[in-house]
Formats: sequence, C-alpha cells, structure tokens
Amino acid sequence: MKKTFGFRYTNEDHHLFKLVSIGHEITLDPNYHWNGMKRDGSGFIFQFTLKGTGMLRIGEEHMEICKHQAFFVQIPSDHTYWYSPETTDPWEFIWIRFEGIRGEGLRKELFGGHNNVIHLLPEAAPITLLWKLYEDVNQKQVGDRFDLSLRIYEWLLALQRFLQSKEAVSPHEIPASYRKVASHIDSHYASDISLDDLAEVAGINKYYLCKMFPLYYHVSTMDYLRNRRIEKAAELLQNPHLSIKEIASRCGYHDVSYFGKVFHKMMDMSPSSYRENASKHEDYLRLLE
Repeated sequence: MKKTFGFRYTNEDHHLFKLVSIGHEITLDPNYHWNGMKRDGSGFIFQFTLKGTGMLRIGEEHMEICKHQAFFVQIPSDHTYWYSPETTDPWEFIWIRFEGIRGEGLRKELFGGHNNVIHLLPEAAPITLLWKLYEDVNQKQVGDRFDLSLRIYEWLLALQRFLQSKEAVSPHEIPASYRKVASHIDSHYASDISLDDLAEVAGINKYYLCKMFPLYYHVSTMDYLRNRRIEKAAELLQNPHLSIKEIASRCGYHDVSYFGKVFHKMMDMSPSSYRENASKHEDYLRLLE
C-alpha cells in the first residue's frame, strides 16, 4: 500500500520552503531501501512510524525505528533506512520531504540534541499537523507555493516547540530496561504476563518499574499490556472466521466474559458490536498512550 504525492516547482524561490513529497505507506518489501548519498536532490526527510519497525543507519550507528518513533535526515548525508526482511510485520509510516532555506543549520537547530531520532505520540502537534497537510494534499485543498511554504514553516515551528519541551524524549534517553519491557509486551501480549515477569525482564524492582515506566510511556505497564491486547483484538475482529472466544484467547484473555468487559470499557461497545461495524472502521484500532 502506498500513497505518495510529489511536487515540482517552476519558479526558483530560494526564500521559500518547498514540499518535495509527502506520503503514507505500508510496506513488506525487502527492497525498500534508501541511501542518503545516492538519491537525487537535496532537502530533509521526516518519517514517523505508525506500526511495525524499520532500520536506520546514521554514520556508524545502527538503530531500530519502532512504533511512535520518528527520524529526521538530510539529503545528501551518510545515512540509510530500510525495511528488514527479517521482520515479519509490515512497517507503516507517514513522511514528508521538503527543501529548506537554512540547510545544515536547520537540522542542527532542530535535532542537535536528539541524535536524529525522537519518540512522539500520534496526538503530538507535529504529527497531527503532518496528517492535516497530507489529507489536504490528498483532497487538493492546498494553495500555491507560498501556502505550502507557510504550512511547512508552521509544522517546523510545532516540531521545534515539541523538541524544546519536556514532552520530547529520545528513544536513546529511554533506559534500555524500560524499552525491553515495552518490547516484551509487544511480542508476548498473548501470554500470561505479570508485573513480576516484567520486573524480571527489566532487571529492576517491580515497585520502581511501576513508578518509572509511565514517565517514558505515559501509561502504566499493565495498561500498556491491556492496550496492546485490545488493539490486536480489534484487528482480529475484522476476521469473520474467528470466534470471539478464540480472539480473546489469542489476545491473552482466557475468560471471554472478562475480555468482553475490558473491550467494552475501552471501546464503549461490545466485541460483537465492533465486529458488526467493522466495515465502518477505516483502519485498525490504535490506542494512544
């Protein structure tokens, strides 16, 4: 799945930001690979992961880009990003590519202290503005080059404000122990997982885990687990061949009645009602932390 919009400018306005491309993509293609020293043109790319994982290399540093992480790179520069064939889940992301009016200074000003990678929630202003620009482009509701430049500048200001706020936490600033807990939950949500299990994964006291995990993920460990389970349940409910009891089991709920109560609390409707209205859902459920 891919929906990309590209732009060409007939006038050389060096005082304007220029939108080169913007898009939303879901890929399982092992050939998805971009080398920052080999692609044409110049400018900047900001790419935010919605689901799945991708890989990023900047210089000698290799990083996994996970859900709710974004990277910012300049073209040309020594970087590559790609979809790993070892990954089984699709990588879904939204991106923008634009040309700036301040060159390298813009990158350093924005991401100097964040190693080009940051963690954002989907409701953060830079992401909501990016989606708004994407939808307006899709609906042909953007104006001329001056309007586009203004929209990019507005988005950059929101990004700069976010990066300078206390909300901005680089994934490298999240201690490895807490990232291990989140990753363990993402991979084992169908298993019986206790707080003691997660504390063992983190290698820290469970009381300290309860105190610190919400500072980085904005939700408790057990609520994070519940959210992942309900997200997966909502996805499986779109398969009419699976019974609700089987879906509950696949999502870590052995008591189908309890599963129904949790689902109703989160979605304000029963699993069966959600299934009946599945055609009205534009995409799989994402519970925002």
